[in-house]
Amino acid sequence: MGILVSITEILYSIQWIKKWFKSIQFVPLKNLQYVFVHAPSEFFITLFFFYVFSALSGGFTTAFFVQNAKKAYAVLTGTILFFLAFIHIFFYTFPLWFEIMILPIFFPFSYLGGEFIELLQRKKWID
Repeated sequence: MGILVSITEILYSIQWIKKWFKSIQFVPLKNLQYVFVHAPSEFFITLFFFYVFSALSGGFTTAFFVQNAKKAYAVLTGTILFFLAFIHIFFYTFPLWFEIMILPIFFPFSYLGGEFIELLQRKKWID
């Protein structure tokens, strides 16, 4: 469930951010390679923050729905997102700085999502 939430957020964020930049605004998502090659650096900086948010919300979602080992399942979600991003890097051309930055974000932020849900449950704010 958390992986689906994260992937959906990433796809919609690419679509949404693309509308902010005039040079790539009308390129359809099926030509994603063109978007990544011709996008300005600000596009990737904004996309980085959406990747962080999607890993965090994927960790939230996964930890919310499992009964035991919430942080472990949240990290599993981060691991799967890491491998999906790693495969994505091989198929599309990104700037090197973006490739280096996005790979280490999935583990810690999905873990923080699981930690946050555990904290809320210890405080009895959610069941």
